[in-house]
Amino acid sequence: MKILFIKSLFLFLLVSNLWALDIKNWQTPEGANVYFVKDKSLPMLDISLIFDAASSRDGNKYGIANLTNDLIGRSSSRYSEEEIIDKLESLGAVMSGSSLKDMSMLSLRTLTKKKVLNQSLKLFSHLVHNPNFDKKIIKRLKKQRLVQIEAGKQNPSSIASKEISSILFNSHPYAHPTIGTKETLINISRKDIIDFYKKYYVNNNLTIALIGNISQAKAKQITKQISLGFDLGEKPKKLNDVIAVSSTFKHIKFPSQQSHYLLAHLGVKRTNPDYYALYLGNHILGGSGLNSLLSQEVREKNGLSYNIESYFLPMKSKGYFLLNLQTKNSQFPLARELSKNVLQQFINTKPTQFKLKNAKDNLIGGFALRTSSNAKILTYLSLIGFYKLPLNYLDNFIEKIKDVSAEDIYQAYQKLFTKNPEFVEVVVGE
Repeated sequence: MKILFIKSLFLFLLVSNLWALDIKNWQTPEGANVYFVKDKSLPMLDISLIFDAASSRDGNKYGIANLTNDLIGRSSSRYSEEEIIDKLESLGAVMSGSSLKDMSMLSLRTLTKKKVLNQSLKLFSHLVHNPNFDKKIIKRLKKQRLVQIEAGKQNPSSIASKEISSILFNSHPYAHPTIGTKETLINISRKDIIDFYKKYYVNNNLTIALIGNISQAKAKQITKQISLGFDLGEKPKKLNDVIAVSSTFKHIKFPSQQSHYLLAHLGVKRTNPDYYALYLGNHILGGSGLNSLLSQEVREKNGLSYNIESYFLPMKSKGYFLLNLQTKNSQFPLARELSKNVLQQFINTKPTQFKLKNAKDNLIGGFALRTSSNAKILTYLSLIGFYKLPLNYLDNFIEKIKDVSAEDIYQAYQKLFTKNPEFVEVVVGE
């Protein structure tokens, strides 16, 4: 009883802290949007610079966004790669980057001790403002990607993921791999990279997220310092919406004992009002591990798959719903049929009140833990800023989930899946 009380108190404190989250939002004089949360729990500051400069902006130079992002911070007009590594280590600071389909990010984690903070910020600002895109590093990173591409051809999971995106998104910029292709990578020049950086790493395309033990005045000083170093630039044109494709089934032969199966359907934009109902519904369907309907029917009762899951990935121009399983080659036809039947039954049937309550309790109880660190909250700040979500998105998440009814889930799934009943299926295996 005592242990249960302590756990309950811990969760309550986490949730209470989350509900008290005070997000400050402003715009720098140069046009960058800023989202800041003050947190005194650690003498740390986490910063992310988020740009609409991901693979959806590659054009016909697939992989250039990912390559450009990876090059920033590796060398500069003043420092070599080795010097940058040494300087970051001496400050105890960490700089990182990532590039997805919608967004590219450059991040810094540093201590807030005055001398360390100032030096870390000075170095970070210099690196993001003055990359020199060293030819030797470009050559090395290209080579690494080409090796990665070749390795992916021997991985059935990678093959399936690449193929499902290609078919589902068709001619949309989401269709190609973020790291590019062999044909496009070898033709990307240093000038192409510089041009991409100058076009997309600009203030009118920048969101800055910060969380840490600094004042709002200091945050404004920092964001102004960062913003000043970027050109004003222009905001990229809005991407076209993804257009649904016809139902497709593709079997890719691969010498393996297991079949890797993906079933995909166009999803929703992150701002879609049905997102909460779809998210909660999927927790019942395939997002709650062994307790999900898919896992219970396909894995537990019939032993057709060791792992099966489903999830929604919302993006700017619609994302996707994905069902994923691995099974023995001989069991694939039955596993495919059963998983599709479970999905179709879920679409056409309201969830029971018992399953609805369990899903809500699980999501609400776990939500605090998913936002229990500065790094995790920084991710949410980045999403709020990039996707233009309301400032109270985190504060209202639990109430939104609480308000979802079985009827809401039924209507949301009916609207999404029956209005457009087209599914894309890919299996890789014998």
